Amino acid sequence: MIKIYRFTGLSALLIILLILLLLFFLILLISPFIILLTFLIILYLVYRKFKKSISKLLKNLRKKKIKISGKSTKGEVEIHFAKNIPLESGNDLKNMSTLEIDPELDDFVKYLISKGFKYDSESGTLYCENKSVYPLYKETYPVNNIIRLYNSKPDRDIIVLGLKGTPNNPKFIYIIPVEEAKERMSIEELKRYLKKF
Repeated sequence: MIKIYRFTGLSALLIILLILLLLFFLILLISPFIILLTFLIILYLVYRKFKKSISKLLKNLRKKKIKISGKSTKGEVEIHFAKNIPLESGNDLKNMSTLEIDPELDDFVKYLISKGFKYDSESGTLYCENKSVYPLYKETYPVNNIIRLYNSKPDRDIIVLGLKGTPNNPKFIYIIPVEEAKERMSIEELKRYLKKF
């Protein structure tokens, strides 16, 4: 025997009100999550649009400022640099030959000369097959595997990087054309310039 329930009159109205009330409470419970999700999506879209400018702003905030103060009555200004920045006059650098700069670099240059590189003592320039050379030796890999090749682009044709080992017998030699070189290069990028002597 089938029982049939009919909702008419007051009972139907109560059930409809109960369903509407349940829907209202359900929407109230879910609405904070919907608002939070919408806010996160908007935040992500704004970040993607202004990613470069935000990272540039953060980079500028992290930079250390140099404070310059002029207390002199003659108009002189004194600037204090960090202790780890070597200061040398430009004239001294021009007159210095490559071999006089650093004992490690001196040994590395001598090693390169023993491998067929030519050294012009008049100009203080090292040559490899008629290309001027910017020699560079690093004793170990840096922690982040990124090597700084130069501060300002060298006025040479190629960069010869000796890595690991000793200056007079480096484990790896990289010959990098200056036009392809970057200020900082990773070990992965340098692999294609690896040479064997």
